[in-house]
Amino acid sequence: MALATKPSASLPPARTLRRIWRAPNSRARWLWLTIALLLSGCLILLYRVALTTQPFPGPLNDPLRSFGIVAFALVLTTASYSLRRRFARNLPGKVQNWLWMHTWLGCAALLIALLHENFIHILHDACQNAGCLTNAYGGPGALLALLILVLSGLAGRLLDRWQAHTIARDAGTNGAGIVQAIKERLLEQEYMIERLCAGKSEEFKQYCLLSLESDQVNQSTPALAPDEQADFQRARQTLHDSARLSESLVRQQRAQWLMRTWRMLHVVLATLSLLIITFHATMELLSSVFHVF
Repeated sequence: MALATKPSASLPPARTLRRIWRAPNSRARWLWLTIALLLSGCLILLYRVALTTQPFPGPLNDPLRSFGIVAFALVLTTASYSLRRRFARNLPGKVQNWLWMHTWLGCAALLIALLHENFIHILHDACQNAGCLTNAYGGPGALLALLILVLSGLAGRLLDRWQAHTIARDAGTNGAGIVQAIKERLLEQEYMIERLCAGKSEEFKQYCLLSLESDQVNQSTPALAPDEQADFQRARQTLHDSARLSESLVRQQRAQWLMRTWRMLHVVLATLSLLIITFHATMELLSSVFHVF
């Protein structure tokens, strides 16, 4: 007795999943943007009140003095991103969410610091020499350090997104993927060339060797025996694919180098800026708030 089976043609065709090389969007960017805008908006209102009610509003008088404390607290909060990324990786939340907190609260900290200083040395009373930066326990220097840090961070985020898009676009079109996958594919193609060269003439081997070393395929065809023509065409196509993947590898490695270099520079700037800002904030708290000296 024969068993009736459904023909395989009636089965739905298998779907080929296309890999998308991009990071998923994060809702945290809108959350932290809203928090930064609300905090900055409230302090801007207080700043406007201080301008209308005080004859000489400045960083030594409230509420502008309190703005400095808030700005310092925000600077320390944004610095916690490095702690989450490099050391305390078991802290809750994704690194991407912490990065959005780092970005938006850093911008808010700069704005609040400018309000704290009443835009002195920025919109008026510009420093005439470098000695001005050490006044008020390095207050102008701390503000300048924070300004440079935030602007470099924003420029770095744009550079990072630009290069990430470059890598994603290249990975989606090269047929292999990102750097590690490209290296594996290039190694496979090198093994393929070696197998095709086995037992072939010296002209065949020399052509393949020179093409592999230069990452460029010579368009001229060497004089080969008829029985080597089929393998030569396969080798030439493999060499073309290898040259194309080598160019893709160089592009992606260049993008990675740019992002890595910027991050190292940003870490150095962040460390120096944090030291300057912490010194200024600590001395001001001890002298003006706690009256230790």
